[in-house]
Amino acid sequence: LKPLWRKRSAEPCCSPCSTLAASPSAPPNVVAMPPAQRRVLIIGGSFAGLAMGRDLKSHFLVTIVDAKEFFEYTPGVLRAYVKPKHLDALTFTLYPV
Repeated sequence: LKPLWRKRSAEPCCSPCSTLAASPSAPPNVVAMPPAQRRVLIIGGSFAGLAMGRDLKSHFLVTIVDAKEFFEYTPGVLRAYVKPKHLDALTFTLYPV
C-alpha cells in the first residue's frame, strides 16, 4: 500500500525545526514536523476516506493509503458502457499533496 495523500505543515514549529528547514546542508524535500503533532492513518481512499482526510487535515498530519492509485466512481461505470467518453469523468488519479 502506498501513501496517497499527506498534509505537511509549511511553517516550522520551533527554532530547531526552522534551523533544520533553513539549513543549506538539508535536502530540499525535508519538511520539519512538530514533535507533538498527532498523526492519522486512513485506510481506504474512497468516499469516506477522502472525506475524513479533508475534515481532519487541519488538526492532524493525515496519510491515506489505498490499494489503487486512482479514485473510481463505481456506480457510474454502467453509464460508461453506453457513453464511453464518460469514463474520464468517473476516475481520477490520486496524487501526493
